[in-house]
Amino acid sequence: MLKMCCFASGSKGNCCYVSDGDTDILIDLGIPTARVEACLAAIGVNPDRVSVLITHSHSDHVSGIKTFGKKHPTAVFRCQKESAAAVKYQTGINPTVEGRTFTIGGITVEAMLVPHDVPCFCYVIKNSDRAVAVMTDVGTVKPDVLDALSACDLVMIEANHDLERLRRNPTYPAQLKNRISSNYGHLSNADCASACGFLASSGVRNFILAHLSEDNNNPALAVAAVKDELSGLGITDARIVAASQHKPTGLFEVC
Repeated sequence: MLKMCCFASGSKGNCCYVSDGDTDILIDLGIPTARVEACLAAIGVNPDRVSVLITHSHSDHVSGIKTFGKKHPTAVFRCQKESAAAVKYQTGINPTVEGRTFTIGGITVEAMLVPHDVPCFCYVIKNSDRAVAVMTDVGTVKPDVLDALSACDLVMIEANHDLERLRRNPTYPAQLKNRISSNYGHLSNADCASACGFLASSGVRNFILAHLSEDNNNPALAVAAVKDELSGLGITDARIVAASQHKPTGLFEVC
């Protein structure tokens, strides 16, 4: 069994929880310590026991690390070598640098590099019989990553923006729009839906849509895009939930 809950997702802060019941992992810590502690307390988890996997060094993914690390000095912060110097610079914490595949308790973690404007990683988390994945802040989904995610029971994947809303946004300069929509920016609803279609065709039935833009997207649009894609493939039994910036998702369990 693996359990997963997204505590927060978006440009104002990100944090996701994964556990096998014995080993407790947070993926990113870009929200205040008090909020993390409250979310962990609600599901009965001791914050002193967590390991934190860092996807990349942007502030909305690491801004809570310094305070959390001071308050919970036994927590371990882990990242890939490409991100280590930037994470230390941003947080003051010297993270543990892991190889592409490593273990934490009874959990195996595989880190996969994904296209973004700084080194950024998707994490596939497995125990003996189940697997979940977290992939946010990604400009395009590479075939090798799709293949790895297709073996998962639950995939958290970015659905950042509706392309037409982004194009028409009067407050975003052209340079920012180009960055967001580039292959090293953020995944659109359409691209997310296409990836989910591939994954659902491979048997994935649980999706958390992540990192939705509050300016260029909304949960109904993102979920509808994925549902329409899957419906066109004849798949109607998938669970699709949009993560929120302001409140946690329910606790998913894959058994």
